[in-house]
Amino acid sequence: MPTIEFFGVRGDERDALEKRVRALLADEEFRTDCVFVTAATSQVLGWNGDSRPFVRVSTRSEQRADRFRTLLRHTCDLEIVRIDFQPVADGPTDGGQHDG
Repeated sequence: MPTIEFFGVRGDERDALEKRVRALLADEEFRTDCVFVTAATSQVLGWNGDSRPFVRVSTRSEQRADRFRTLLRHTCDLEIVRIDFQPVADGPTDGGQHDG
């Protein structure tokens, strides 16, 4: 499941950015696999104290990583992270839902 996280954006600005991201993903077949994460209010500062908000997308799929990069690169500062998902060893299976 691709995870989309927002850092350094708050309130209406964050809501507007999520709407833009959702609109860009609207025609992608994997869109319903995506989850959006809003952590506690965060501030991202560069070395000189300037604001540096960004979106982080975590996914297992190289193809999806490339697609996110293509779709979002003109929308926001973007960090793409390739991950290796490890389901709970003794937990219930997810029926292949976490392929993302």
